[in-house]
Amino acid sequence: MSRHLNYETLLERLSQEASFKFHFRVVTDTVHYYYLLIARNGNADDYRDFVIAVACEDNDVTARKIYENQLHSLLASITHAAGYFHLDLTDDKILKIGGTSALAYKIDADASIDHFIAETAVFIPVLKDRNDFINAFCRSSLMKSYEDGQVEVTRVSRCLYDDNITRLSKYATRLLLNPSNNHLEAILYGEDVTRTQEAYETQVSIVQTLSSNYLNVYLINPREKTLSVIKQEDRDVPAPDKKHSNTYPYDLFLSDYIRQRVYPDDRTMLEESLELDNVMNVLSGQSEYKGNYRINDRDGIHYYQFRFIKNEDSGIIVLGFLNVDDVVESEIRHQKLLKEALDTAERANAEKSNFLSRMSHDMRTPLNGIIGLLEIDKKHENDIGFLKSNREKAFISASHLLSLINDVLDMSKIEEGGLVLNHEPFDLIRYEKETQMLIDMQAQKNGIDFTVHIAPEIYEHPFVYGSPLHLRRAMMNIYSNCIKYNRENGAIHTEIHALPSHDHKLVCRWTISDTGIGISREYLKKIFEPFTQENVDARSVYHGTGLGMSIAKALFEQMGGTIEISSAPGIGSTFVITLPFEEAEETDISSETESERNSIQGIKILLAEDNEINREVAQVLLEEEGAVVTAVSNGREAVKLFSRHPEGTFDVILMDIMMPLMDGYEATRQIRKLDRTDASSIPIIALTANAFAEDVRHALVCGMNAHLAKPLDVKKMVHTITLYL
Repeated sequence: MSRHLNYETLLERLSQEASFKFHFRVVTDTVHYYYLLIARNGNADDYRDFVIAVACEDNDVTARKIYENQLHSLLASITHAAGYFHLDLTDDKILKIGGTSALAYKIDADASIDHFIAETAVFIPVLKDRNDFINAFCRSSLMKSYEDGQVEVTRVSRCLYDDNITRLSKYATRLLLNPSNNHLEAILYGEDVTRTQEAYETQVSIVQTLSSNYLNVYLINPREKTLSVIKQEDRDVPAPDKKHSNTYPYDLFLSDYIRQRVYPDDRTMLEESLELDNVMNVLSGQSEYKGNYRINDRDGIHYYQFRFIKNEDSGIIVLGFLNVDDVVESEIRHQKLLKEALDTAERANAEKSNFLSRMSHDMRTPLNGIIGLLEIDKKHENDIGFLKSNREKAFISASHLLSLINDVLDMSKIEEGGLVLNHEPFDLIRYEKETQMLIDMQAQKNGIDFTVHIAPEIYEHPFVYGSPLHLRRAMMNIYSNCIKYNRENGAIHTEIHALPSHDHKLVCRWTISDTGIGISREYLKKIFEPFTQENVDARSVYHGTGLGMSIAKALFEQMGGTIEISSAPGIGSTFVITLPFEEAEETDISSETESERNSIQGIKILLAEDNEINREVAQVLLEEEGAVVTAVSNGREAVKLFSRHPEGTFDVILMDIMMPLMDGYEATRQIRKLDRTDASSIPIIALTANAFAEDVRHALVCGMNAHLAKPLDVKKMVHTITLYL
């Protein structure tokens, strides 16, 4: 530096120029940049009259280094470009030309920038693209762009290359300020983007194919904060929003969409959901992001879904808008059905809970009566008339208790599909007379007039096939309600008619009318639901489980029939039952009646029952019918006794199920395995309190022939035994 500051050297330079600088560094704790300014003193003619000034230039050096680094990095990144040009916009001249294409070097390096741009535009074959190129990159436009805060200007168009082939080119200009002279400079370069564009168009085509269900589809460019329209069906986009080609500013485009189309209550939510930083944050951890919103349309509100999909391989992000009216409406219907199902289940649970509470009360009531009567009998052992009266009362209470239990068992069988109807011939007229006798007895006790009219056509051919036991069970439930809910001195009238039919069918219609308290319109809607009664006090006043109508309807429907009810509160109710029957012949009835006369006189029975009282009761009842009974207390004794006696010792085995040492199921299996002729042929009948459908099936699977539920019905027990002899 001292050599440059030699006095003679300074004078020599001052004789040639008015001022000049020397740059140097000063080292303290850090390095600082300074310069000496040597200049003639004012307008003095004598150049030997000069001044020297010292100034720090740290800030200028930093700015210059940043500029140099930016320039170096930019030029290094575009060495593959077909042509690049370093321009000084302030001085309107070309500083440097480079690139891989020979055409770039044919440009006049001394030309003005506008002349250079016009020469370059010659290689763009499409006039519209050529004019757009000139307008975007002319000197005044670039300087205006920089003033507006824009540091990069790009255009894409077809361009002619060295081999006379037109390819897709991207032109870009990067604007930067040179701090050394405060000149605005530009790096303009062009590169072949044909393959990139083809890949892009392929991806667009794929997106279009995959998005056939979407109304609007866009490609998102997060770096440039733009979106490109791939598919747009539900609205037009204003031209002023467009940046170039089919590309728009992301925020402006979507805010316009939200303002015009989205339901007001959903706008804030959608704005936050579609905010680009939020979208990128969500997609950083997953490949898909979606949400629902509503839009306003001429025909009302519609449900839409936005959906972003990010391709992990290419990094492409696609946004689609889809109408989901069908999906949402289906979901609403599904939710409604779920709620209805839940309400139904909760209502059913509540009704079952109420039923259990009622059952507890209703079962304890007759039990309390039976136990009380037995206690009273202890104090009147010698009063025969009093004891007889109490036995009749106890029998009534026991029958009521049995009716309650039968209701529960029947409903269980029906719900499980385990109820099996009989298919046997019977006389409909005889059946009606027997039913009329049973109902008339109950009606008279309650002061109710009971009448039946059977149409003449029924008498012409009364013989049918059906299940009279279940028919009577269902009809008794109807008549019981007519009696139970009738008014004092009321009436019940039944009309029975035959309806026109074909294929040897007799279709009968029962119309049963009463003068009772009637049924409300609200309760009529759920009268056939299990465990329901119209009034909570009904069980105390009228008794019952709330299962009677459910059982009746299920039985009628299983028989192929229907039941309809009409009612007026305070006036009465009418029940219309329609049932089809297969016609039978009188000879079928005769043979059936004849077989029912068989008895068990002299039949040898092996009875296995662990409960001493039940064993004694069964033995006495069977012996009174003429049977010879051998009783044991468990299954092991039954197997042992049967195996030790010769064949033919026993005609039938009555087997309890729940017994100690060996239950009835295992005892039956052991007997069937014995190596003797009668082991596989002897009838074994289950005699048990296990009366559900699965118990019946289990008994048959284990090798039993039939199943009888306790408490014992002597007539049914005798009839069942005779069926297998």
